[in-house]
Amino acid sequence: MKRFRYYILPRLLLVLSIIAALFCLFFLWLSLDAPLPSPAAVCARMDRETYGSGGEIVASGPIDMTEEGIIIKNDYTDRDCWWFMRRSGDRFQLQVLERLAGFLWRPLDTAVNGCSYQLSPQDQPMGCAFDIVQLTTTDGPPGLDASKVIPILLCVDPAVVRVEAQLVTLAEEDWADPQTAIAQRGVSPTFTKAGDGVWVGPSPYVLIPWASPTSSGHLVAFCQGYDADGHLLCSYDPTEDME
Repeated sequence: MKRFRYYILPRLLLVLSIIAALFCLFFLWLSLDAPLPSPAAVCARMDRETYGSGGEIVASGPIDMTEEGIIIKNDYTDRDCWWFMRRSGDRFQLQVLERLAGFLWRPLDTAVNGCSYQLSPQDQPMGCAFDIVQLTTTDGPPGLDASKVIPILLCVDPAVVRVEAQLVTLAEEDWADPQTAIAQRGVSPTFTKAGDGVWVGPSPYVLIPWASPTSSGHLVAFCQGYDADGHLLCSYDPTEDME
């Protein structure tokens, strides 16, 4: 009896305590959307869940939606959020993850995750990802009057070493003459290469005015890709997709 009380029982209680603690940690892990220590592992798990094949992570960056004088409340506020662009051949896929405790990652934005961009070296070698967008309000009349975005340009032409883009919001009446809208309110950030076929705009990110106070319009990018000698190799005109 003494052996059970002083030797077996303490060890049994210790084992049961360890098992209970492991169960608590497991359920805590599940409640946090099963975070993993690697972004690639999270993306691979999402592929298995959606039967996707996103490929290799070729570029990534933090999502900062804060700006002085602008009211921003969204899923990115007060979170350590990152975007990841994956590439498989001529196909790109965007993922948005949140970092927890400095080393764990989990999916964040279900509306953005899995957005795919299929480009073609012959037909459409360039494109732009505008899925990380925050509608904001600024000082002035109530209502939405700006978009804060992370402009990400994509290109599958290996000879392209420099890209440019004119970002603008087009109202319905602007589609016939987009160059006028670009001249009036277009934004042309400087893009830097972030990975294989991926270029990203500066931080803080670009604010793009609305076309009018009553119409949100369409946020688009007119893109151009150049070789090392400055020759134009390819371009993307979003108005052609609307025809």
